[in-house]
Amino acid sequence: MCHSRRVSVGVVVVVLLLAVPVGVFIGAIGIGGVLLPPALTWLGGLDVHSAAGTSSWAFLFTGLVGTAAYARHQAMPWRFGGWLTLGAAPAAAAGALVNGVVPATALWLFLAVVTAGSGAFNLWARPRESRELPAPAAVAVGAAVGFGSALTGTGGPVLLVPVLLALGVPALTTIAAGQLIQLPLVGFATLGYAAHGSVHFGLGTVLGILAGAGTLLGTRLARRLRGRSLHRVASAALVGFGAFLLVLAVRG
Repeated sequence: MCHSRRVSVGVVVVVLLLAVPVGVFIGAIGIGGVLLPPALTWLGGLDVHSAAGTSSWAFLFTGLVGTAAYARHQAMPWRFGGWLTLGAAPAAAAGALVNGVVPATALWLFLAVVTAGSGAFNLWARPRESRELPAPAAVAVGAAVGFGSALTGTGGPVLLVPVLLALGVPALTTIAAGQLIQLPLVGFATLGYAAHGSVHFGLGTVLGILAGAGTLLGTRLARRLRGRSLHRVASAALVGFGAFLLVLAVRG
């Protein structure tokens, strides 16, 4: 079990060097958490399941901080986020069941293409008129994101941000909703990993506190980059993360 493992030097490096930057990415553009599990595996020596479980516990901290920060500044789309979550929660269970059937390499390739492709589209396409999705569409998007997130073992924002940006939802609304939707997804994921002893709660708590501080900084950055500037920053980041995920797929 992960609880009994000694914390290696590599894990300390991950905590000190990556936790805050990962949190900044999560708070500012909604994504960034996808960096943490592979870092814990490659640098920290944790097995894949322990890295994912510990990261899921840490992301509860960033999700709570991000949700509270955007809510405090009246930037949290509660109704929209609620519809997204309504679709995401049950679909995540189905995605988790299918996860063991699809090869990991195929999952990472799919995620890389969706992430990088959406980022490139949003960078070079003409700016779309901002719009809000009706409730049925929001539930459907939430279901797709919940299923895909559980299928790939990633947090909700990794898929939610590119999808909503491509649909013309304002960047700040998209990023704020990503903070909210990840709470039930990583909450259920943590319970599942904990049942198998794959959550290092001590390490995850330290990671979560540091990443949470970074998330708070990221939310401030996002509010300063409203409108098209935030949209372009998020889109460029999606291209970068897509390239990173492609590397994961190739290595896998």
